[in-house]
Amino acid sequence: MSKRQYTRTEVKELLGALERQCREASKLAQLAEHEASKHSFGAYRDFRDKVGEFQALVILIEQRLRNLVDARSDDLRDQFEKLDMVMLALLVRASMRFFFVLSANPILPMGAREIFVAELRSLHDAAEKLKRPNYVGKLGPELDRDLETASLILEEIIDKAPSLLNFRGAPVSGE
Repeated sequence: MSKRQYTRTEVKELLGALERQCREASKLAQLAEHEASKHSFGAYRDFRDKVGEFQALVILIEQRLRNLVDARSDDLRDQFEKLDMVMLALLVRASMRFFFVLSANPILPMGAREIFVAELRSLHDAAEKLKRPNYVGKLGPELDRDLETASLILEEIIDKAPSLLNFRGAPVSGE
């Protein structure tokens, strides 16, 4: 069974959707930062949901770029990588700001454990993506520092509330 081939038009349509997701995420990131200062974290969850939608589109586009009918894909790949890098920078900076506000809050919100687990994974994925040859150095040293700062702030929050991250809740088979 052969893999389905995709046209440039199909990929361009998905890139347009990816760009819309990126613009919407940018607006949500601004709102999340504003709302976090009021100890409201719903807007940040909305932002993270939008990032999840963006990441789902990234997976689809990567697959379509690999199976493009037209061998000429450099322009589409460049556009894709630019949008992906914009979202990566947005994610790191929004996370850093959110964690900064969260670290100053003596009372953590309901659902903090889920936020920590998701954010740890997200920061790890961002760091790994920044190591890719086609991403290295393109976002500038500020983003690396922001990623490190976000990680340090998150570690500080976790140190303040280790009971929130009790991963021993469910028994492992064989225990």
